[in-house]
Amino acid sequence: MRGRVLGVWLLAALVGVGGGLGVGYLGQPRAASGGTATPLPASSPSVPVDPPAPEPTYTEDIDYPPLEAGLTFRTLRMSNSQQTWKVPVPKGWVASDVDTGQPVPRTLWTSYDELRFRPADEPDEGGYSIRVKMINSRLTPAAMVAAKKVGLRELDLVTTLAETDESYKFTYRTSGGRLRYNYFRWFAVPGSSEATLEMSVVGRQVDVPGLDALYSAFASTLEPVTSP
Repeated sequence: MRGRVLGVWLLAALVGVGGGLGVGYLGQPRAASGGTATPLPASSPSVPVDPPAPEPTYTEDIDYPPLEAGLTFRTLRMSNSQQTWKVPVPKGWVASDVDTGQPVPRTLWTSYDELRFRPADEPDEGGYSIRVKMINSRLTPAAMVAAKKVGLRELDLVTTLAETDESYKFTYRTSGGRLRYNYFRWFAVPGSSEATLEMSVVGRQVDVPGLDALYSAFASTLEPVTSP
């Protein structure tokens, strides 16, 4: 009898322990099935995408006939302490002071070291012109190109068209919103590394063929004066 009581007690103890372990196991949180967790895609991109930059807008050009190729030239002597040049100037064009915009009489042209030339009936702004300047900075043409590019940082929407060691062509937008084409070139006399003359032509998009022709004709016609 005593043995039966002991057996019943042991059985009850085992059942109690087993039941406790089972309840404890069932109460534990279970890991999610299905392998490695995968993040859900967002409903919209988390990183904003910048919209494309709008196309630049420009003010309409002035109503004036475009520059044509085939101009004829007259010769003007321009000089400074370093060099004298025979400068080709389109016939029929008038000169103005670059700083003031005031007209310069033909009799005074040789006394200036910088002049702008344009047709006599052209409006003051928005047309085409050629500018000639004597320089004595004692820099090479390549150095003048580099300096010009630095100076252009103040302009709006500058786009390089072409560049060499002695020239720079670009477009930009004026403060009035007009698209302008501008070509610069620097000249040194043969045998010298220092630029002593700067030339630039400027105009509208419609003037580009004429600007190209004027730019080339000036370079091929310009002559240094080797003796007084």
